[in-house]
Amino acid sequence: MFHLLKLGPVPLSQGSTQVYLRITESGEPSQPVFEQDDAAGLRVLLEGLEDLSGVRCEPALAEAGEALGVAVAEPPAAALSSRAAIATFLAWGQRGLSALGSDKALLFVQAATEFWEARPWTYWDDSQPFEVAVSGPLNHTFEGCVFHMDDGRAGLALYFKPGALQMLMEMQARGQAEAAQELPAIAVTLDTTPAYAVEALTSAHRVPRLPMPLKTGKDGVGVPSSVEALLLVAALRAVARLSPEQQEVLSSVVAGDARMEVHVRAPTPRLRH
Repeated sequence: MFHLLKLGPVPLSQGSTQVYLRITESGEPSQPVFEQDDAAGLRVLLEGLEDLSGVRCEPALAEAGEALGVAVAEPPAAALSSRAAIATFLAWGQRGLSALGSDKALLFVQAATEFWEARPWTYWDDSQPFEVAVSGPLNHTFEGCVFHMDDGRAGLALYFKPGALQMLMEMQARGQAEAAQELPAIAVTLDTTPAYAVEALTSAHRVPRLPMPLKTGKDGVGVPSSVEALLLVAALRAVARLSPEQQEVLSSVVAGDARMEVHVRAPTPRLRH
């Protein structure tokens, strides 16, 4: 069975486009099709398929699908997950993160979903430092914090230097926002845009935000290394398992041929609910 799904509109440097996907029952996608309207997109997806009895289109494509003889059905979970992964990597590409690879995109979606569902910001605020001790390919103790902002974004930041959170708050109090962004750190922001990625993730019952790994420092905002990206994945999963009853968690992830362990120790919770 093939399932036809839509992703978009995807903004471009000029205008926007729609992305059309043909995905198997098990979640294997064919090459994405970029077209401006549903009928054109579906025609390309149907090329080479003589028997349409094994093809279904999602309800959002019902009008164009029925005109082409395609039955309408809700996509299975595997197809929705595949669309969410494609949307995430497409959004990463538009923001200069594609070098991290599609495998990292999947890991971030999974870890960010665990983090989002745990809602650690209901126990700790962004002024409370976490101790994040890492061993393996990367050996360092970070000062971490969780955050949830008024605009709906949330995430996790790991600062390289001890006392960074105190420095950050002092800089912000003095109105030195740009200087604050130069503090060396790696982080994951769960972003509310782009809409097409957030919608795809939400429909797949994943984190309703786009996971955006980043690195800050004197050179501005950049992309974490592969090892740093895996560290962020492990840290997200570790923090997701923290609670007022369990304030220490050990998480591990495979980085190349080595195993990286991440030991997170949380501060005393400030319960809000």
